[in-house]
Amino acid sequence: MDEQFIMVSMGQLAVSARPGDILAALGLGSCVAVCAYDPFVRVGGMIHVVLPSSAIGRPGDPPAKFADQGVPRLIEALTQRGGLRSRLRIAMLGGANVLISASHNGALDIGARNVSGIREALESERLTCHASDVGGKVSRTVRLLVETGEITLKTIRGGDQPFARLGERRGP
Repeated sequence: MDEQFIMVSMGQLAVSARPGDILAALGLGSCVAVCAYDPFVRVGGMIHVVLPSSAIGRPGDPPAKFADQGVPRLIEALTQRGGLRSRLRIAMLGGANVLISASHNGALDIGARNVSGIREALESERLTCHASDVGGKVSRTVRLLVETGEITLKTIRGGDQPFARLGERRGP
């Protein structure tokens, strides 16, 4: 089977049901990748969130750039491809504090604000995050294998490591 990498850049959303596809977000600093997967129909999706709220955006910004708009769009895209909300397994990774400054008392911690915005968006959608690796001070690269729902995580401290397996089938 041919593998195909689908890069999910800042503010982008990607969904696939093709077994050979690998969705990838590279070098996440304060940005957060939200991965969602339905293990029964084997459809996976990812958004690359840049900011927590569209209220601070500009006209023409892509909805996936923001947690409040990106999470609902990701869920909608997965359901349009046959996924069911009740079966979705969700993970979020990233949200590092890359602009560390004692003088701002965390006000510039966009990573933490992104994580909080995603949690609020998931709560609004009545969905649960099943796995997360957020915060800290190092960037991450995330890959979601569509065939299995496996997520791998890479940091500067090591190569690709298995992180979560969203493909475990649970209930109808």
